[in-house]
Amino acid sequence: MRRSVAEGWYHARMQNSEDLSSVSELEDLMSEDGGPAILDFWSPTCGPCKAMAPAFEALAGELAEEPIRFVRINTATQAQLAQPFNIHAVPTLLFVHNGEILDVRVGALSGPALAKKAQWLLRKSRGEGLLSRLFGAKG
Repeated sequence: MRRSVAEGWYHARMQNSEDLSSVSELEDLMSEDGGPAILDFWSPTCGPCKAMAPAFEALAGELAEEPIRFVRINTATQAQLAQPFNIHAVPTLLFVHNGEILDVRVGALSGPALAKKAQWLLRKSRGEGLLSRLFGAKG
């Protein structure tokens, strides 16, 4: 598959995260046992997407040992994967756990903001919610 210069730039820098390119991969990710994942809907012509890409990739590397997936979906070539989520602007980030969308952010996030959201998602996936912090109960 031939890539545009912009798309090649993006892929050359992405090594710790994964590209999603099929409906079956998306179905697996969104299944009841899909685990925690951050989905980055992006486009090779999107300036904010390019600006956020290094932080997304760096965080994927930092959390490589954690049970969280960092997934990119190119909306220019994989529009059929963005359509079920009504993605109309990029970048759009979905924070997902076991097929449930827990949060959505439209627009680029800074590295620290992205890291904070990833840690939040990991805590949620472990059942470490507000109730457990307040009362020691799972919730």
